[in-house]
Amino acid sequence: MKRRSAITAVFFADGALFGTWVSRIPALSDHVHASPGILGLCLLAPATAAVVAMPLVGRVLPGRSSAVFCRASVAGLMVAIVLPALAGTVPALAASLLVVGAVNSTLDLVMNAQGVSIERGMSQPILSSLHAAFSFGGFAGAGLGALAAALDVSPLPHFAFAAVLFGTPVLLATAWLPREDHDADAQAPRLQWSRMPPRLALLGVACFFSLVAEGGASDWSAKLVRDNLAGTAALGAISYAVFSVGMGSGRLLADRLWARWGAAGLLRRSGALAALGFAAGLAIGTVPSAIAGFAALGLGLAGVVPTLFRAGADHPGVSTGPALAAVSSLGYLGFLAGPPIIGAVAQLTSLRLACGVLVLAGLVVLLLAPVAEAEPAMAEPSQEPLAA
Repeated sequence: MKRRSAITAVFFADGALFGTWVSRIPALSDHVHASPGILGLCLLAPATAAVVAMPLVGRVLPGRSSAVFCRASVAGLMVAIVLPALAGTVPALAASLLVVGAVNSTLDLVMNAQGVSIERGMSQPILSSLHAAFSFGGFAGAGLGALAAALDVSPLPHFAFAAVLFGTPVLLATAWLPREDHDADAQAPRLQWSRMPPRLALLGVACFFSLVAEGGASDWSAKLVRDNLAGTAALGAISYAVFSVGMGSGRLLADRLWARWGAAGLLRRSGALAALGFAAGLAIGTVPSAIAGFAALGLGLAGVVPTLFRAGADHPGVSTGPALAAVSSLGYLGFLAGPPIIGAVAQLTSLRLACGVLVLAGLVVLLLAPVAEAEPAMAEPSQEPLAA
């Protein structure tokens, strides 16, 4: 029980520290006098760093204790989160966000590896509930950020306080994480990216589209409601809040639904709910229908990424770290690419039509659901040497 509580706390703290800096983006932008276009380029930095860092961490993780990596990453993120508040120029802000992205993605990978390791030692699935802790941590971090902004507290003391508040107890709690190697067989064949197993690649594609939808909803929900459906700015903010509540609440249920329906059954229903619910909201074209559509999208996507991570981690013949890195790296590419794709389509058509990309993402998850079913373990690992 202590192990589960400890890793839940890590997920919560990661979400809270993420919500901390995201909630103060306007203040960071004002401090360096960044235009919206320049700010958009700066905000690509964390996801770009994640795409580079995750495969590297996945390469060195097999045979080593992910608990040690987890503890170091929490400590590193406590320091890194302060760097954007120290940036006085646009290049410095971009560089600081690269550091945040690299450290945060490392923590993301190793805490999921820990979650998989702990789950394997239990009689019930827990990975989706861990991701729920991340979502609720994001609420806590954003709530503290809103309070700091309302009190006109500058980002530097705010970020330093948040790092101590959210990070210190979790750093202590990591002592309860299991110290054994999360990969019992450190000699398992390493993943060669140019020869990625087809099933693992398809899991990554499904993760890509799921995070296209998550990124698109986070960046475009408020603008769709305010500018295209004649809603107020407050209703625009509510649309994303409803999406986030749907994500967090759905993740509390997803583990039990996975146990009942299996991975493929959960993904089929999840993709259908996300695609059909959001499509209906867009088709009706009113503010209430759009908000309801974002709620359905959040509920539908809630269990997708944890299910895909679990399926990837259990892929036969590939160590947990590299397998998770492969699926999550492709997913982060989706988070990186989703908002610009929607923006480009909106430029050619309209934002309402462009948000159909989110419907497409749900349909792809539905269609790729069968690949999440567990494959039988190989009789013996291949003897062919594979480069990481």
